[in-house]
Amino acid sequence: MFRVEELQFSKDHIWLKKIDSNSYYLGITDFAQDLLGDIIFTDLPTNKEVAFGESLGIIESVKTSSDIISPTSAMVVEINPILNNNLNQINDKPYETWICKITTKQEKDISNLLDHNRYKELIKNEN
Repeated sequence: MFRVEELQFSKDHIWLKKIDSNSYYLGITDFAQDLLGDIIFTDLPTNKEVAFGESLGIIESVKTSSDIISPTSAMVVEINPILNNNLNQINDKPYETWICKITTKQEKDISNLLDHNRYKELIKNEN
């Protein structure tokens, strides 16, 4: 289980949790999940490199589909196997359910992410 205070956030409502020097768990925020509604499908290719700001893949809900915007230059190295059978985990516990693991070579991108308090200010201003 992740504590929200340990996560880093992008302005595109993605969170990262550091695993080791260049690996991270990636998920969507509660705010993003609320906007999307019930998640019904994800499509993320593995071993494909993407640049900062590009789409890592797609997340689809009953309302809409959305790109998962990469908060860093990265490669998806693993998809959370739990999601094969239970996408409700994202709906029920977005901060505890990682969607994929990524690796990055661009640590400078990570330094631009927001801590939890700064992220709360961002979403407060979006409402």
